Amino acid sequence: MATYCIGDIHGCHDEFIKLLKLINFNKKKDELILTGDLIGRGPMPVETMQEIFKLGDCVHNVLGNHDLNFLAVHFGISKPRAKDNLEVILNSPLREQIVNYLINSPLLYMHESKPLIVTHAGIFPLWDIKRARKEAKEAGKALRDPQRCLILLRNMYNDQPNNYFIANEGLTRWRFALNAFTRMRLVFADCTLDYKNSAVNPDLVAKDGLTPWFKRSQPMIYKKRHYKLVFGHWAALNAKCDENDIRALDTGCVWGDRLSAWRYEDDKFFSVKSVGYAKI
Repeated sequence: MATYCIGDIHGCHDEFIKLLKLINFNKKKDELILTGDLIGRGPMPVETMQEIFKLGDCVHNVLGNHDLNFLAVHFGISKPRAKDNLEVILNSPLREQIVNYLINSPLLYMHESKPLIVTHAGIFPLWDIKRARKEAKEAGKALRDPQRCLILLRNMYNDQPNNYFIANEGLTRWRFALNAFTRMRLVFADCTLDYKNSAVNPDLVAKDGLTPWFKRSQPMIYKKRHYKLVFGHWAALNAKCDENDIRALDTGCVWGDRLSAWRYEDDKFFSVKSVGYAKI
């Protein structure tokens, strides 16, 4: 039995199928963990979700920022943008099933028996794994509550607070957790989140003191076990992350690059080329 993680699919159905064939995925004995952003921007979101549903219990997913955006659109909080290609889901008979699947996806997935954790954007550097699990659980619980969900989705597009303070409660605390787990890329020296930049620019880092979040992260240790942390979200990294315990998996398939998988057992990467969606 093998455990695979696959980076942001973004509705790139054909590449997803090719990648599953490349790794010879067997849903009867293998496991699959997805880094979120299953939909958004790509050409075949409904077909992608259908394939995920067919995989059944062998697949797990974590929420991504594009998944949250779709939930906001579904509940009438945001208007669908043409570039996100969400109308096809809104008009699909699978709409409610997709909503239910996404809203019940956690912000952090911890494997039951292997020292493996998956989130969409990473783990906030000032959190250890215990704290990260707690924050993910509380924000996820709010999303699954009918009233709190609407409040949180209405207020999630807010850049404050941009750092973590234990005194924050309720909405501000949940919002920071969503931002950390789904939007985080660069941080300042004090680990304040930067929301303006999506690429690693050496000149920017030197000028403003910004660095990738994983350069300031705590050791991936929980209950004396060393964990591997897998994240997506950051296509500009091109999966380049030289931290021993951290693997980056978003390789920009929807932008015309490739879709990638990583196998836990032997630390091996697999990729298939995108058919090209750079103009989407």
